[in-house]
Amino acid sequence: MDDTNNFSVSKAVDAIRAQCLGKNQSLPSVCYTDNELHALELERVFRRGWLCLGRADEIPGTGDYFTYQLLSEPLLIVRSDPETVTVYANVCRHRAMPVARGSGNADRFVCPYHAWTYDLAGQLKSAPLMPKKAQLKKCGLPVVRSECWGGFIFATFNDHAEPLNVSLSGLETVTGNYQMGNMHHIATFEEVWECNWKSLTENFMDGYHLSVVHPESLRPLTPTNLCDTLANGDAYTSYVANYSRAAPARKNHAPTLSESEKRQSRLFCIYPALVASVSPDTLVYLSLQPAGVSQVQVRWGISVYEDNLTTSEKQQRIEKWQQINFEDHEILKSLQNGLRSSFYEGGVLAPENLEGCVSQFHDYLIRMLN
Repeated sequence: MDDTNNFSVSKAVDAIRAQCLGKNQSLPSVCYTDNELHALELERVFRRGWLCLGRADEIPGTGDYFTYQLLSEPLLIVRSDPETVTVYANVCRHRAMPVARGSGNADRFVCPYHAWTYDLAGQLKSAPLMPKKAQLKKCGLPVVRSECWGGFIFATFNDHAEPLNVSLSGLETVTGNYQMGNMHHIATFEEVWECNWKSLTENFMDGYHLSVVHPESLRPLTPTNLCDTLANGDAYTSYVANYSRAAPARKNHAPTLSESEKRQSRLFCIYPALVASVSPDTLVYLSLQPAGVSQVQVRWGISVYEDNLTTSEKQQRIEKWQQINFEDHEILKSLQNGLRSSFYEGGVLAPENLEGCVSQFHDYLIRMLN
């Protein structure tokens, strides 16, 4: 961006801060439609934050791996030993060719260009016909800073970011009894939604919409009037969706759940772009990264408490969440059109129990952009 654009973006951020920070106010439409603000978010929010890559239960065995493109960086996520998940830059040290594709299990990674070969620890073990074998030790795959929390795998490109497990200590009091780290992966999907990434984050953390947008899938189970906010901090926010009396009891769950937790789903956002819902027997997460100002790349998955579900039972849970996501996607596509209107100015958010998490997300975002 040149100096003129920097100045205009700076003025826009100052205006948003004055209008919205701590005011329980919707963000103005420019936040969802302006390319310069979008570029600033990539630099100051995404490049500095902890970003979710997926779940450790996707790769339970040594040598299990999957690949992922994060902010244009190709990554290789691998179970390098029984207790360790490691994130590597998925680029051969010779000529930058990705050394792995898709997902699977391997005891080594062989570059398909010139057959340089790396072990699970990322060390270069073979470089055919290369004369200086002593250099092999210096040519391992670059390691990307990563942490696991609650069974989620996170990475950051910011060497100065606070350790994730420190910043999320308060969120552990909200989710800990559900034992997310012991759940079992059943499905992962990658999609592109036609909306700004912030709209999807806000929507997921908004109990206000549940009864309206999801009249059949969620209103009978978690109606809007039974929602309330939970803990929030500099790195997260959360709310609870209590079950109606008509909602069936979940029979299989962690023994650590309290009686109230057995009849709740707890929804949380780990800033900037992981949103998740954990119930007694099911965890659903959506990991987001912008694909443009009006599109968001969504990697979403489901893990379950039970380790012996039938194929049919797994499919039932998958289809339930496919329906919920479809309903949200449809409403957010329409919302993106509305946000382009020159008449939209933004209004006051609903009370804290309904949109408190949205207000907290806005405050986080404004702090990061300044």
